[in-house]
Amino acid sequence: MLKARGFTLLEIMLVLVLLGMISVGVVMTLPSSVGLDKDPDWHAQRFSSLLQFVQDSALISNREMGIEFGEQEYTFAVYDFKEKKWLPLVDNRITGKVELPPTIRGEYLLSGSVWGEIGQQDVSSFIDDEDRIQISGEEEEIKINPQVFIMSSGEVTPFSYQFSYEEDQNKNPILVNVSMSGQIDISSEAP
Repeated sequence: MLKARGFTLLEIMLVLVLLGMISVGVVMTLPSSVGLDKDPDWHAQRFSSLLQFVQDSALISNREMGIEFGEQEYTFAVYDFKEKKWLPLVDNRITGKVELPPTIRGEYLLSGSVWGEIGQQDVSSFIDDEDRIQISGEEEEIKINPQVFIMSSGEVTPFSYQFSYEEDQNKNPILVNVSMSGQIDISSEAP
């Protein structure tokens, strides 16, 4: 008796449907993502998603984390208790440092009753020099000095982070407000 070899019509149709669904998903995402790197709203949503992921990671892993804000970037960090140092957070979803394009400006502001009284330049005085980390890179040394702390208890240093267009001041900036409980609120702010 001969056994039939090959695929059934149902198997072929299933493969075609799956390929169609995948291609529709890819095609639908590509046109909408063109030029998004220049949109402050997109960067605010991205920051909010990454921050929520880091907050969840801090709770689940019972590790203290933080954010260091630079002129055109922000870096997520994790505190290593064995080494007593801040290290860049490296995960399959976060590379630690997130750079903003030159067309977008990011500014952070500590908020809350106690934090509102502290100038942003004074924040570094709370961290001892022996707790800072220096990583020898090929080009420069990297110091991680978080201004915002994300605790394993779920508490976060209350702060705001504003995304705006570098060149066009007439467009509304997008403000990400984070409360001490870790609640994230995104709003459009009039200039």
